Amino acid sequence: MVSSPFTQVLHNWKQGDKPAESELYHIAYAQLRRLAEQEQARNAGKYGDSNPILNDSIHSTTALVHEAYLRLSQADLDDVHHRRDFYLKAAKIMRQILIDHARHKQAQKRQPVTSLPDAEPAASFEQLIIMDKTLDTFSARYPRQSNALKLKYLIGMKVDEISELLECSRSLIEKDLKFALCWFQSRLS
Repeated sequence: MVSSPFTQVLHNWKQGDKPAESELYHIAYAQLRRLAEQEQARNAGKYGDSNPILNDSIHSTTALVHEAYLRLSQADLDDVHHRRDFYLKAAKIMRQILIDHARHKQAQKRQPVTSLPDAEPAASFEQLIIMDKTLDTFSARYPRQSNALKLKYLIGMKVDEISELLECSRSLIEKDLKFALCWFQSRLS
């Protein structure tokens, strides 16, 4: 089986090739930035540019990508062997950044008010934390469907990209995403 250029760079880096490390993170940064920009544009179109959550600094493309890039560069990548593993690790890191930020915002709301309250809806951060716990439950029961869901909604990949990455047919990925959304709707309603 012929490995992709990304997998070859990853392999070279694991063998101790320092230039490969630089190339790996350059590729990762460019991909994360592209995906974050797409996600930001999608959310702005869906919720409007003035949405307080989207205007929050951690949700800006640059801030989220930089934080994800920093955490990824410090992460243990021993379990990353292919491009798929790398993007799933990136999705996990981005999800954790957003959850950590939501928890921080919730903790701030519990402290005494010393200035004017934010215009951010508290329910949005609470919903994010609930979604995170629900995703953990879903991931334990349905790992393939969970991976498809994370790649679609956390990384922003298209169905064809997910299909290639997870080595499944396009129709199976579409069914997995449909199943995941139905499962979430039944648990969160």
